[in-house]
Amino acid sequence: MPTELATSITRPRYWRQKRLFYCVLSLLLLYGAGIGLGMPVATPFDVLVNLPPISSEVDLLQRPDAKHTLVVLQHGLWRSSWSMWRLERALLAAGYSVLNPCYPSTNGTLSAHALRLRDAIEAQIAAHGEYQHVAFVGHSMGGLVIEEYLRLASARTPFRCIYIATPHRGAMLCDLRKNWWPYPFFMGTEAAMQISPGDPFHQQPILFLDCSGTIIGDIGEGSESIKGHDDGTVGTGEAALAGAVDSVTLPFGHTAISEREAMLTQVLHFLREGKFSQSAVPVTR
Repeated sequence: MPTELATSITRPRYWRQKRLFYCVLSLLLLYGAGIGLGMPVATPFDVLVNLPPISSEVDLLQRPDAKHTLVVLQHGLWRSSWSMWRLERALLAAGYSVLNPCYPSTNGTLSAHALRLRDAIEAQIAAHGEYQHVAFVGHSMGGLVIEEYLRLASARTPFRCIYIATPHRGAMLCDLRKNWWPYPFFMGTEAAMQISPGDPFHQQPILFLDCSGTIIGDIGEGSESIKGHDDGTVGTGEAALAGAVDSVTLPFGHTAISEREAMLTQVLHFLREGKFSQSAVPVTR
């Protein structure tokens, strides 16, 4: 092959590879800058998995007084408020007011996060006026933050509380992994360690059971480290809450359950009726 022809073939390929390299490098630099400015590590993933549109069926589950109800969301450990974005959109479509604050889950104790949540709620009410009802929905550790908030003397009395895959008395997987160096490195050494079942945090009473419901993930024996059925991270027994008004089990893992269509429907149903829909739950979105 003549040298001139070989050069003309390889040059476009070289420039395509070079452009790809610089694009990837730019994205990595932007990602690093975002993290440096306080963006949670999981944000890009949270945005991606919450992109699917919301079913029009959410309109059927609107409460007559939905616009007077503030629904407060709390994401889980290592996640961001974007992990609750699909649920937020469903709630807004159903007419609710929504507060979906992000908090530094890997830094600070559960008590510190509860105080931060209190400040966010009071700022919302100061800006928009009093609401007839205040409801709460927490995923995983976000549910523990809500429980701690509700113990505060200054807490707003909840209209409904919905806990999604929340280990109410701790998760044994924490005990099995907390001494591995990656766990404190990635998850932190404060709130993440309080997920241990032996932590004094779990000796406190869980309030307002008469308006609380639990959504539990069950993928069978998803983790060999957890006895019995689980969602891959939290055991079904750990996500159960004795004394709660109602409970429903969905066939999803710990991460997926926070954005699946079946979960959205169950949350809206509980907000409207005070109980979950026990009809057949689809496995797909």
